[in-house]
Amino acid sequence: MMGDFTLAFSAAGGTVNRHIQIVAPPQGERGVFVGKDITGAELAAEPLVRVPASLVITAAVAGCSDIVTQCCAELSDSPASDTVLLALFLLTEKARGAESQWQWYLDALPRAGVNALHFDERDMNALTGTPLGRAVEAKLRQLRRQYNCFMATLERWKQSTGVDGLVSFEVYKWAHAIVLSRAISLHSFAETSDSSRPPPHGDCDRALLPYLDMFNHSSHPNAFWTVSSDGSVCVCASSCSSSPRTYAAGQELTELCFSYGHKPNTEWLYEYGFLPPDNSHDAWPYFVEPLGSPELVEIKLMWLQELGLPPRIMLPDPATLHDGQSCIDSAALLLLCLAALDDTSDQFSQTVGQIELSSPYFSIGGSVVDDDEKLCISASAAGIIEE
Repeated sequence: MMGDFTLAFSAAGGTVNRHIQIVAPPQGERGVFVGKDITGAELAAEPLVRVPASLVITAAVAGCSDIVTQCCAELSDSPASDTVLLALFLLTEKARGAESQWQWYLDALPRAGVNALHFDERDMNALTGTPLGRAVEAKLRQLRRQYNCFMATLERWKQSTGVDGLVSFEVYKWAHAIVLSRAISLHSFAETSDSSRPPPHGDCDRALLPYLDMFNHSSHPNAFWTVSSDGSVCVCASSCSSSPRTYAAGQELTELCFSYGHKPNTEWLYEYGFLPPDNSHDAWPYFVEPLGSPELVEIKLMWLQELGLPPRIMLPDPATLHDGQSCIDSAALLLLCLAALDDTSDQFSQTVGQIELSSPYFSIGGSVVDDDEKLCISASAAGIIEE
């Protein structure tokens, strides 16, 4: 089947080095492998895989579909995000079946979701009360609301076009899981940083790329990708001499892997449904609730927006910290300082000082706090936080 996928990818304009193949080894996941007979010069000479701009599926591509546009128009939360556009594109193209020009790609995608959106009842019970459990529940509620908005539009589209594929909520959830686990950020690895030239895919960032999404993750990657000025995406590799080898299809092969980035375990489970071994970037999310009167909380929320601070800090595993390294960064420290100020607590007033409001600022014990530096100094002096 993967041989057919490679042929279809090439027929659609993609390029694959003759030494590259997609293999599912006996002990491991399906991935992209290179034969042992490739030379270092061949690795460095040209891209191993090239995805032309015509095969880069962005929100702009999805938006060219009439039914996707109609569904987005039904959403109460406008405008639709790139993720929603891409998920609707997958849903409707999958429903078209053989009539879709993307069938060769859709057939190669996992048939069942494996990330947090598809956790079973036992998994969700184990996550009860955790940040990950709450995030999954909130996401599923959001997806259900979205689907209810355009469900009737999808059914009318099926009847008018004769499309007989499923357009159920479960397929929409599957499509979101695919986007969540396989879409890349085009702006992350652009080939040029020349700000005078517009990005080749415009404002579109998240995208699905056939073949590129077959590469697995490794904390020691031996391959990387870049977006060229013509909009194509190329995969290149460094030396594979130190990479582990495996035997599959009667050959000695080396798997080519990307790094999916540095993420805490909760994000790995949420997005991909697995945990990388020995994750040195693990952290626990802690959601900070601002204290105080409604008037003070309103000022705090304004500060958070102005400073670009999310109401969450990530607390790393102490075992992953180096000697002398703080468990929280300056942004998290600022968030804690801001959240801890409380003008409704007598104990706070007696210990720290009276808070007086004068939007957008406030004063503590008669001293005006009008920037983040003063906030941290005031909080530290008052013993709200420890350095």
